[in-house]
Parts: sequence; C-alpha cells; structure tokens
Amino acid sequence: MSREEARKERKVVTCLFADLVGFTARAESLDPEDVEAILRPYHERLRTELERHGGTVEKFIGDAVMALFGAPTTHEDDPERAVRAALAIRDWARDEGELEVRVGITTGEALVVLGARPEAGEGMASGDVVNTASRLQAAAPANGILVDESTYRATQKAIDYRRAEPVEAKGKAEPVLVFEPLEPRARFGAEVAAPQTPLVGREQERELLVSALDRARNERSIQLVTLVGVPGIGKSRLVAELFQIVSENPELVTWRQGRSLPYGDGVTYWTLGEMVKNQAGILETDTSERAAEKLHAEVARLFGTRAEARSVEAKIRLLIGLEARAEQAEDTRAESFYAWRRFFEELADSRPAVLVFEDLHWADDNLLDFVDHLVDWAADVPLLCVCTARPELLQRRPAWGGGKPNASTISLSPLSDAETARLVGGLLERALLPAEQQAALLARVGGNPLYAEQFASLVTERGNVEELRLPETVQGIIAARLDTLEPEDKALLQDAAVVGKVFWAGAVVQMNGRDRSIVEQSLHALGRKEFVRRQRRPSVEGESEYAFLHLLVRDVAYGQIPRAARSEKHRAVAEWMTALGRAEDHSEVLAHHYLQALEYARAAGGADPALEEHARNALRRAGDRALALDAFAAAARFYRGALDLWPREDPERAYVLFGLGAARYHAEDALTELEEARDELLSQGDREKAAEAEALVSFRSGSTKMSLARLEHALALVRDRPPSRSKAFVLAKLAYLVASLRDRAWEQYAKEALAMAEDLGLEDLRARVLMTMGTARSMADEPGGIEALEQAVTVADAIDSPVSIGARVNLAATLQAQGELQRCFDVQARARRDAERFGLREAIRHLRAELVWEWYWRGLWDESNREADALLAEIEAGDQHPVGEIGCSYLRAHIRLARDDLAGAIGAGEQAVRAAREWPTWGNLGTALAGFIRVLLAAGRSGDAEALAPELLETRLNPSGWHVLPDVAVSLVDLGRGEEMLPVLDRSGPSVWLDAAKAFTAGDYVGAADLYAEIGSLPDEADARLRSEIDSQVLRALEFYRSVGATRYIREGEAMLAASA
Repeated sequence: MSREEARKERKVVTCLFADLVGFTARAESLDPEDVEAILRPYHERLRTELERHGGTVEKFIGDAVMALFGAPTTHEDDPERAVRAALAIRDWARDEGELEVRVGITTGEALVVLGARPEAGEGMASGDVVNTASRLQAAAPANGILVDESTYRATQKAIDYRRAEPVEAKGKAEPVLVFEPLEPRARFGAEVAAPQTPLVGREQERELLVSALDRARNERSIQLVTLVGVPGIGKSRLVAELFQIVSENPELVTWRQGRSLPYGDGVTYWTLGEMVKNQAGILETDTSERAAEKLHAEVARLFGTRAEARSVEAKIRLLIGLEARAEQAEDTRAESFYAWRRFFEELADSRPAVLVFEDLHWADDNLLDFVDHLVDWAADVPLLCVCTARPELLQRRPAWGGGKPNASTISLSPLSDAETARLVGGLLERALLPAEQQAALLARVGGNPLYAEQFASLVTERGNVEELRLPETVQGIIAARLDTLEPEDKALLQDAAVVGKVFWAGAVVQMNGRDRSIVEQSLHALGRKEFVRRQRRPSVEGESEYAFLHLLVRDVAYGQIPRAARSEKHRAVAEWMTALGRAEDHSEVLAHHYLQALEYARAAGGADPALEEHARNALRRAGDRALALDAFAAAARFYRGALDLWPREDPERAYVLFGLGAARYHAEDALTELEEARDELLSQGDREKAAEAEALVSFRSGSTKMSLARLEHALALVRDRPPSRSKAFVLAKLAYLVASLRDRAWEQYAKEALAMAEDLGLEDLRARVLMTMGTARSMADEPGGIEALEQAVTVADAIDSPVSIGARVNLAATLQAQGELQRCFDVQARARRDAERFGLREAIRHLRAELVWEWYWRGLWDESNREADALLAEIEAGDQHPVGEIGCSYLRAHIRLARDDLAGAIGAGEQAVRAAREWPTWGNLGTALAGFIRVLLAAGRSGDAEALAPELLETRLNPSGWHVLPDVAVSLVDLGRGEEMLPVLDRSGPSVWLDAAKAFTAGDYVGAADLYAEIGSLPDEADARLRSEIDSQVLRALEFYRSVGATRYIREGEAMLAASA
C-alpha cells in the first residue's frame, strides 16, 4: 500500500458475518465443481444484498462472508442498513428452501484502514466488534439473525425484535446480550411482486415515475403521479418497477401501499387505514388494546413529546376503528385531515417516502378529498404519492391533479404491435408464432399487456400454441386459463375470490370445510401457476395470506360462482372476519359481506332472521365508523341500509335514525330524519338524545326567532336531567345564539355549559364556550373578554383543536377594537399559520381579508390592493364571503379615493354598502356607511352623504366597528355635525380609537394624530396631521402619502405648504 492507502482511522462501524448452516460437512462429500456451483450464486446474492444496502464486502472465506457498514463511508443509519441486508438474505434463503444461513451483527469501534482494497484480499477493519460478530453468527439459529445490544438500540424504532438468550462468547467475561430481528417495521406496506419479465413499451413512463421520486427527494417536496388506464394495461407493473428501483437503491425509502375496495362507493378511508396499520405493525388479529399500544408507540416514535402527538393519535384511533366519537354534532373532517397529513409528513421527514394508492377509482369521495388535501398542504418533506386508477376516476373528478405544479397524470396507451410481439416472444421464449396466429393474437390483444401475459400462461398450460383458439377479451382468456385447473383448485380459487383481491387460507377453509393442509397445498400450486401470490408478511397472525396476481383474475373467478351459492360463501367470510376481533375496524367490510349474503339469499328464495340481524348490525357499525370520520355521505348510505332492515318496533331504530339524520344534516342540510328521530326518542323517554337532535335542527330553522324557540325547547327537555354531553351541547349552542342577539341571558347559559364541560372533561366544548363568553363580553364592551378568549386559546391549543383559530380571530378583533394593532397582527399571524396547518379554507380566506386591513394600516397599499382585488374576484365568481366583501370594498374605496380614482372609489363604496345591507351583523353596516359617506363628500355629493348620516348615527357601533371611528369622525365633522359624535363616544368604554375620535371631533388634530400613531394606523395618522394645516405636521403627512402614491392628498398637502410659504 502507498502511505495514503495505509492511512488508518478509528470509526464506529457495523460488522456483519454470515455463514451457511452445515455446509462444511456437506461439502466434504461433494466434487469441488459442485461446491463452486452452489457457492457462486450464494456469493453473488449476498454481495448484491450487502452492497445494495450500502455495505462493503471485506471477504468471502468459503461459505462465510464478512461485510462492513460505515467503512470506508459512514451513513447515519449504518446499523439499520446492516440489519435490513441481513433480513433480505434470510428471506431469500427461506424462499429458496435449499440453503440455510446464520447471521451475526455487531456495532462498535474498529480500527479501519481507509485505503484498503478488499478485492485484493486486504483487510479493512480490526477490533472486538469484528470478533464478536463472528461469535454471534455461530450462535444464531438456522435462517436466523442475532444482533448485539448496540445494534438493537440503534435500530429498535425501525425493526421488530424479540429478545434471545445471551450468548457465551469466547474471550468475553460476561454473556453478550443479543436480540433476534423479525421484520422491518417501517419500509414496505403491501408487498409488491418483483417483475419476472423485461419491461416492454413502458420505459418512458417508468422514467417519469423515477424522476418524480428524485424531485421529491431533492426538493423535499410532495409529488403526485396518477397512472390511468384500462384493466391490464400496466399500472401495477409500473408500480412494481418503481418498487424494484427503490428496493435496489442504497438510500432507504419508506414504502406504504394501500388499496381501495370495490364495495359500493368504496370503504371509507380503507387505504389510509391499511397504510397506518402497516406502519405501526398492527395485525388484524391484534386485540384493541394491543393495537392501541402499537399505534401509541409509533406516534411517539414519529412525534416524540410534541403536544400535537395526542391529537394526531386520537384522530388515527378513529381512522383504524379503535374508538368511536361520542359526539357527532360538529363537522371535524378538517381536524382529521390535518392529523393524518401530519402523520405522513413525519413519516417522510426522516427519509423519503412513497405512498401508493391502488385502484383509486373505487375510493370514496372522502379519500379523494384527503389525497387532494395531502398534495396541496404537505410541505418540506420528500413524499411521492402514486395513484393507480381506471379512466372512471377522471369521469368522477375531471380536474384531478389539474392546476397543481407538483401533480402529473400518466395515461397508459396500448402497446404497439411490435411491442406486443416482443412481449409475447419474451414470455414464450420464442421469437415468432405461426403467421396467422400472430396476426390474430395482435388483433385480440389490442396492446393490452395482461392479455399477452395470460395468453403466454395459457400456452404453457395447454402446451400446443398452434391449436389454441383465441378468446375475444382478456376476461375470456382468463376464463380459459381457469378451465385448465383441476375442479377442486378452480373451486378453491372461486372461494378465495369471495374474500377479495387479498385473502387468507383460514377464510377459504371456513367456506369449503376442507382440510387446511389440502387448502395450503392447492394454494401453493396455484401460486406456481401464477394465479395467486403468497404474502411474506401476513396481516393476520398465524394465517397464510395470499393475493391474486391481478384483480381481473379475481373478478372472473368470482363471476363464475352461481348466484345461489354466493350467499353462504359471503356469510362464511363475514363470520371468519368477525372472529378476528376489532369489529369496528372491519365494520364496512363486514357490512358488505353480510349484505351480499342477504341479497343473494333473498334472490334464492328467502333469508333467515339471523342473517338479517347480522346485516343490519354490521351496517349500523359501518355508519357509526363513517360518521365518526366525518364521511357523512357514506354514513348516510350505511344507516339507510340498516334502517331498511330494522324492525319498526325495536327501540334501537331511533338511534339508527338519529345517526342517519346527523349524517344527512351535515351532508345535505336535511332535517327530516333528525326530526323523526327526536320524536321517536321522546316517545321512548330519551330526552337527552332528543334534545341533541332538536339543537342540531335549530340551526337550519330559517330564522333566528325559530332557532331560538327550538333551542329553548331543547333546553326544556334536559333542564331537569343530570349533566351530560347532550345537555352541555344544548346549553353551549343556546349561549352562542343568545349572545349574538345581545341578550344578557347568554351569560347564565354559558356558565352552566362551562361548568358541565369542565366536570365531564369535554375540553373541545369547554374551548367553544369560553370563546362564546369572550366574544360576547368583548362585543358588549365588558371586562373579562380578552381573558376568556385567551383561556379558550389555551384550552384549544392543549388538545390541538382548530377551535383555537376562531378564538384567536375573535381575540385579535378585540385587540383591534382596543387599539392594539400590533398585538392584533401577531395573534392573526398565528391564527393564519394554524388555519393553513389544518387546511381550513374558510378561516384562511377570512384571515386573508384581515391581512388586507393590516397592510392598509401599515402603509403597504399595493399589497393590500392586490389581495383585495383577488378576494373580490373570488367572491364575484360565486365564492361568498360577506365580511370579506364589505371590508375589501371599503378599503378599495379608500385607496382609490387617495389615488384620484373617484369613480372607482364610489363604485367600491356602493358595493360595500350593498353587501352590508344584506349582511348587517356585527356592525358591518356602520363600517360600510362611514366609508361611503366620506367618499361621497370627497366627490362633492354632500346631499347624498347627508341623507345617509342619520342611518349611520342610528347604527349601534359595537367594539368590532371601532376601527372605522376615524371615518365616522371625518364624515360628521365635514357635514358640520361633529357635536353629534360626542354622545356616541360617551356611551362606549375605553379605547384609544375613541380617544382619538374625541380629539379629532374637538379639532385637536395633532392630538388625534399622535393617538393614531400609538394605535399603529398610518393612514389615519397622516389624515389628522394633514387636517392640522401645520407645516411640520403636513410634511410628516406628505412623507406617508408619497410612500403609498396617494396623489389626491399629496396635491392637497403641497398646496397647503405653498399657501403658507
């Protein structure tokens, strides 16, 4: 070695030793060439896996291999890479079945020769870590792995382990603590079959997928790629190609995959549930307690001790059926979307992630909305979302992915004749078919790769290509293949098709009553014929799990089952799944199977009452789950199905009806079922639930008077009942409505609701009541408003609830009314961040309108004007937002007036008044009138301005409108009615806005300007200084007006200075 090559360094490395079990003794009886024939592919496979995971093979000694991770190049996850490589080697050995391996892994400090050349036989590392790895390998079980404690601690969050017996190692004073790795915890979700044939005709599409992953990785951004095509066109193959590339890349990538089920309109969020359960290692057979433990551990791993971990976990518990929400009165879908998005963001934060949403054309609308939300809102993480779908998706969502710079859709077209011929030739291992048959085949295939693959399999099974008659469709050729099976195997495949694309041997046994060992043998044979594929990591403990290689195979097999036979098969599957436990998680799948069983039984002439009972209970549980997930349309569908089967005399029917009513209330504003449920619940004596129904109905009653009457009726129903969530809910809703009417009775209702919420631990309701109390006190100019709002923020923040956004918006409005603009802006900025975090579009839009005000007051008029124009354009396009329309039009009028666009100012002022008359709540009309009168006076239309003045004075200005007092003061002073301002101001509480308006009305313009400066309103400060006509003050005003391009006032100020010169 040169001096450079011989440089040595102490480094922490992970050392891996692997050896064949019993091969030394076996080799003694073999010819050397036979030994070499066995070892060559073994060495090649080990080198491939080790180097693919970033390891360096130091040496092969016969059947033993030593590799280093962390030398010569260190990665932050070297121990994990080593363990994953060992697991891949172990799985390969198990699958091959001809060889058995033992692997030992240790992590520790070694002396590394940096320039060593392992290929030349030069050693790279020495130290105890090397010797110990060799000892652990010798002690490992056949086809097993042992790691030391250092490796275990570095990888326990990514790998599932079980503790093994300590190893007595030569040269060690104490036994070595060891652990046996079982499976990776956080890389692949669903298994993807490795491609068995070369890719033909899809190379460009593969490169687009790879480039999207590279972009996500390099830019730390989210990318969406949707693969669209007819069945069999190659969508799954492209996913498999991407998987292969990901799995061969040394950089670890988390892969999560889920499929949408073809049940009705799709099972609510099934795909997301699959991904989360795979990530947390939750099996379908885990008890609820064990599943909850696994979920908690995974959330803790991703989020640590951050406050949001609690709310994220709570929303995911709902997603995977670990609990149902007790209260369905509020729509919390935005909260759920935020929590699930944060889970996947954290998943992708530490290493790139790929989420595969299969068969998205079967997804319910809620899942489509979530994927859309994820792609819109996920930020600063390397995340690739791959969706596969049939063209029906684009019929449902024509704009899918459209307009997003991070989204692309790849439409898969048929293969050309040349590509099809090349594919068939490769599959049959022959270049050409007989000319006539080749032409007929190309015409039948139509460029569909699945047809070509199924044709090749049929040729292999029939053995005579020349005499083979070609079916018209790919379904026909699959049916022809099924006909080549033994009757028992064909029947077994049909039974499996009842379960779905993924199925379990136990479910098939339950259907046909055959011996399990015979079923397993048949499934193994079907796997060799490429009808099904065995899953290496089953989701049901102790069960063999399989998947159809293509969904069309499943569809054809299912379609061959006589309709009369399907009922018992679906029922058997449902009973088998029920026995797994956690019925809430499987509720929608159970509902599908029981409903199918019932429908086919009725079609065959009748169904027993027990089957009807199972079906309606499953549908009800499915409705409960969908309602808890805010999937209201799906919930309504399930409840309606349950209600159709429910005996009218059964008391439980009223609760199913309530569920249907709550779902339709949120989805369609429908009231009929809630009112019917209320009456049935009352007749049964359940006044709490009846009151809850009445309270919900009240907010769609058409008038404030009717809403109040219904809420008072709801309260009367529960007034003498003990505390409950229903009672607290009614009181909270009544407090809110009464407060908006400025009725002092709100306070008593709010106090009762607050006490009840605190006693029952209803933190979400507590935050809402505190927000009502704070807002009402602030609007009435009473003490304690800010304190209550700040408390509401604290409570909502503690449970990471978006109620905090509304509380901050109202707190900011109160601070604004008191003249603390900078604090107001700071609170709004936090609310804006949270609204974006939760993806709440309405709150974001409201806070955009507030930003228009902030920029106006701070003198950023161009920014204010642009945002006002953008919001008003959205409103004109049909996206209603009355408060935003009034405020933006008001400010647009002021800026246009200042910039000499008098006609534009009048038009904007008229728009503000028109919108305020349609929506006169919370002082909106006073705001619009004050601004418009000022514009009219500037235009010389004093008569029109005078006509509006009485209405302005009669409009009761509450604190939410105090920020327009400068306009009120200017308008009344310019109309010669300044003295009428003072009684209005004297009736109000303390505020710098009021003090400034008093000073202005009294003619103390400099004093008013100084107060406006204290508030932070630069335009009002400049206006007051200009009116003082004092040269020094006018100069200060001109400095501001020139910065914002206010040509009208620049001209006035310069004229004043010229006159006084």
